[in-house]
Amino acid sequence: MLRAARALIALTMLLLAGCASDKMTSISEPPIVAAAPADQAVIVFVRPSLFGGAIQSVVYDVSGDTPALVGIVSSGTKIAYAVPPGTHRFMVVSEAADFMDAEVAAGKTYYTLVTVRPGWWRARFSLLPVPPGAPDLADQLKGCSWVDNTPASQQWAHDNMPSVQRREAEYLPKWLAKTDKPLLHVSDAQ
Repeated sequence: MLRAARALIALTMLLLAGCASDKMTSISEPPIVAAAPADQAVIVFVRPSLFGGAIQSVVYDVSGDTPALVGIVSSGTKIAYAVPPGTHRFMVVSEAADFMDAEVAAGKTYYTLVTVRPGWWRARFSLLPVPPGAPDLADQLKGCSWVDNTPASQQWAHDNMPSVQRREAEYLPKWLAKTDKPLLHVSDAQ
C-alpha cells in the first residue's frame, strides 16, 4: 500500500513539473544583469546540466512568510532575480526541496548553479553558490538561454502553493540540521 501511495505521489509531481515547463518565456539578457540596480542585488540562477533534463526545477525565494516564485529553471536556462541587499533564503523544489542562504550587497550580481542529484523517483536539485573567478561560469552562461516568468508561471506557482509550502515545512528542518549548508557570501559578487 505504501509503495502504491509513493508511486501515485511521484506520478503527480512528475505531471505537475512537466506542466510547469511551458510556463516560462524566452527573453534577451535582462538589463539588470549588465548593471545591477544601485538599491538591489541580482542573483542569476543557472542550470547548465542536461542531466535530469525532463524534470523541472522550480526556484522560490522563501525569505518572507509566503514563498515567492523566482522561476522555473529548466535544463539549459538561466533567470535573473533582483532582491534588496541583506540576507535571503532560496528553495529549489522537484521531488524534494533543498535550500541556500544568501547575503548580498546592493549594486552587485551573484551567480548560483541549479545542480542535479539523483532522487528516489526522479531528479532532485540543489543550489550552489558560484565563487568569483569560477573557471566554468562563462561557458555555462553561454550555454544557457534567458527565461522569465509569465502570468501562466505565476498562476501555476499560485495553484501549487500548498504543495510548495508542505515541501518547505518537511525539508527545511532537515536542511537546517546540516553543518555544510550552502551560503552565497557578499564577497561572491562577480
